[in-house]
Amino acid sequence: MKKNKLAKLVLAIAVSFSVANCEKNSDDIFEPQQLDDAKHAKVCIAKWDLSNGAKAASIKAKQWQPGQTIRVKFLNGNNFVQSKVRQYAVAWESYANLKFEWVSSSSSANIKIAFREGQYANETGSWSYLGTDSNSHAHSMHFGWFDNDTTDEEFRRTTIHEFGHALGLIHEHQNPVAGINWDREAVYAYYAGPPNNWSRAQVDNNLFRRYEANVTNYSEYDPLSIMHYPIPAEHTLDRVAVGRNTSLSDTDKSFIGTIYPFSDTGGDICDGVEAYVSGRSYPVGAKVTYQGSLYQRTSSGWNNLGACPSNDPCAGVAAYVSGRSYAVGSKVTYQGSLYERTASGWNNLGPCGG
Repeated sequence: MKKNKLAKLVLAIAVSFSVANCEKNSDDIFEPQQLDDAKHAKVCIAKWDLSNGAKAASIKAKQWQPGQTIRVKFLNGNNFVQSKVRQYAVAWESYANLKFEWVSSSSSANIKIAFREGQYANETGSWSYLGTDSNSHAHSMHFGWFDNDTTDEEFRRTTIHEFGHALGLIHEHQNPVAGINWDREAVYAYYAGPPNNWSRAQVDNNLFRRYEANVTNYSEYDPLSIMHYPIPAEHTLDRVAVGRNTSLSDTDKSFIGTIYPFSDTGGDICDGVEAYVSGRSYPVGAKVTYQGSLYQRTSSGWNNLGACPSNDPCAGVAAYVSGRSYAVGSKVTYQGSLYERTASGWNNLGPCGG
């Protein structure tokens, strides 16, 4: 009986891994609304690749020190938009051994953030300098489309993306092994129009250029990465699309932990273990993480070694149900954040773990 149960478990895991294959037709991965959103999503401008043709700097040269506290300040912006950036930027802290310290506008800081107003009113795009390059610029990160009407999803998507650059991550679609089958003329035509108004050279630099192998973010291409541009099917010859990614992917989480590792306390069995990659060949004894658990390769399949510790404050918390009566102190999840009921309403305790 035990052998039959184990065989069923191994089969279920194998089927699950097969279903998770990211090489499938994109319609099997992304919802139709996601694909439609990809046609209209605003995209980040690469600020680290110079127009004089200089090669991109190695990620290692731009990394902060593991365990470092990175000082961040706002150059302008109202309390609401500032609070949203703070709320979503910290998603990286659960997976990278780094801390953000939010300081006053008059203090010295590593990352300096501005919004589209005042002296920056003509700066329409969103961007960040790469990693420690932020230290060399008085204005190192910019959010050109945030305002009081911006949705939480857009705050989350763009904030986490730009802070990924600030931690040293390049755009995932420029990964050396991405192999996207671009319809170049369609892409040139699209980005030549508003809101980007890019030249062909700017499109080449922001989309088509693939980085040298020694500066790639990941060992495998990850179309679910928060660092990936959305790509509508019309922009590829094989009509394979990439959706509008709004949260950290499993590979984002595992990779950032490899370049900013936490101290080995022996408490996290998944610490430093990469996420399972469909299609990759694994030797017996290899370990991977998959859907929140640690697995080890055996001669006959995969053995589940147990659940990974969760840093997610929303773990086990039920979603908000409209019309239900909640007592003071009750917690719920709603649109990606954790809320607690108070005597006067709901208190936002912060985003669910990335």
